[in-house]
Amino acid sequence: MENLTKIIESMSNELALLREQVAYLTQKLYGKSSEKTVQLNGQLSLFEEDQLPEDDEDLPS
Repeated sequence: MENLTKIIESMSNELALLREQVAYLTQKLYGKSSEKTVQLNGQLSLFEEDQLPEDDEDLPS
């Protein structure tokens, strides 16, 4: 009987740790992001504003 009590206690501790990990990883995955989006004319931009080409020199004619 004492052996079963130790097993139950051990499993309870492991369950608590696993729940903590799930909560942490869920927050990390779905929590607030530090990424900022750049919008031009109401649309999302793939580039930062300072990375946009200044002129069309590099573009083919």
